[in-house]
Amino acid sequence: MEQVRKVDNEKYVDLACDLFDMAQEEGNEDLRNFASCTLGDALCQNKEYSQAVYYLSEGLQGILNTDAYCLICRCYNEMGLIMRSEGHFITSEENYLNSIDTARAHRLYYQEAIACGNFASLCAEMGARNEALEYHFRAIECCQFIEDEQLRTILLVTEFSQIAKLYVLSGKPEEAKKNLDEMNRFNVLYPDVENDFDVALARWYYFDTVKEHELAKKYKKESLKAFLAVDDVVAYFDEIESLISKLYDQKDYSNLQQIFDHIDFKVAEDEVINIRLRMEGWKVKVYETLGEMEKASQCALNYFKYSSIRAKANKKSFTTMLRMKTELLQQKTRNLFLTAQAETDTLTGLANRMKLNNVIDELFEMAKDKGVNLGVEMMDVDYFKKVNDNYGHSKGDELLSVIGREFKEIHKDYENIFIARYGGDEFIICYYGMTDEEILRVVRRINNMMEKVAQEIELENISVSQGIVNHVPQSLNRAWDYLNSADYALYFVKEHGRANARLIHKRSDLENEEWVKVF
Repeated sequence: MEQVRKVDNEKYVDLACDLFDMAQEEGNEDLRNFASCTLGDALCQNKEYSQAVYYLSEGLQGILNTDAYCLICRCYNEMGLIMRSEGHFITSEENYLNSIDTARAHRLYYQEAIACGNFASLCAEMGARNEALEYHFRAIECCQFIEDEQLRTILLVTEFSQIAKLYVLSGKPEEAKKNLDEMNRFNVLYPDVENDFDVALARWYYFDTVKEHELAKKYKKESLKAFLAVDDVVAYFDEIESLISKLYDQKDYSNLQQIFDHIDFKVAEDEVINIRLRMEGWKVKVYETLGEMEKASQCALNYFKYSSIRAKANKKSFTTMLRMKTELLQQKTRNLFLTAQAETDTLTGLANRMKLNNVIDELFEMAKDKGVNLGVEMMDVDYFKKVNDNYGHSKGDELLSVIGREFKEIHKDYENIFIARYGGDEFIICYYGMTDEEILRVVRRINNMMEKVAQEIELENISVSQGIVNHVPQSLNRAWDYLNSADYALYFVKEHGRANARLIHKRSDLENEEWVKVF
């Protein structure tokens, strides 16, 4: 299925249907949920959005407790796309953020970059340009961790083109030019036809704004050419609407009519109703401007028809989601004992990830309300895999167990820190209301304790890398922003020799501030 995905989507649907049928026959609930999500993805790739929503919704809840993290991110992202195309903007936002959170938690940087870019486009549509820029820049940050150079470059071109256009619309041509230059620099490396529309539009918007008429005319022509080559109207609707808006401002009604005709041909009557609605809205504006009232009236009637269809679809969507939530609540009630499982990691005796998720949210809200610092550290054992490979997993487990015991000793001396095992050899330490120097004293103690740990279990050269972020939570922050930034700080240390620590106040410090090593 992965081999034919985006290559032969009809075959992808056929294979996904086969898998779903096999899962049904097998009677395995986990496999059925996995197959349902895969089928939903296949239908989405094949532009069968109504059916896709059904299978994605049915399967997604069932795979949330599995390790199919890439599929979970993909499904959330596709639900966000479809919900947005149908005008369910709050639900779309929730799905995008769920995709971002899941990808961030499991270091799926490609999935995170895609979801951040899509959420940024939603923010732009809602008029939240600052937030749109923030998430486009987050997507760019994720790109630096994508190993596939061609894939990374193509994503960067898309993101820089969107940022350049947003700066043009915000009346900041100088900032637009900087990002346009970055877009051009990357676009030369791996030119990709899927980026042609984004690239041409960004250039047209910029050159039209700075009154370079010949270049503006050239890229307007390229934008129209790229539009006509678009096959997936849903995926490129932001670009299409930007094109329409620009043509309307220029009173270019002949090209607008060509766009309307092309979309009518591409978009099925019963699909993506919100796109249909918005197209009819644009048509009404154009035909009223031209004085063609008969056409304007027909488009207004179409608008009413599509509004009625959307209202009916919204009602059906509401009842379906209500049924699913009721079933989920019943399932949670049946499994109350299991979901209320112990919140302690059995190997280390520390809080587990479930407990961490609850505590970090509470600390975040407390710190934000009281205006005090919240520090979050992500720490892992350097070359832990070598311990398992050279001495066996039992020695690795012993190492983690002793580290857990020593952490509990540290915790006894501090009332305002919280320590949890994040997974594998990774640990999270939360510092509430502490200064940088107070945190660094704990950081040095952690570093020193590793010598004691190594001696006790008769290992040499055991060290840890530590990444810490510390600042007062801001209104736009989320708790996961701290984990995100701490993770980047940890990666910085690991990329610069390991066995050290770096404390930052914001992620940009990693590039803009000199690193004074802690040890």
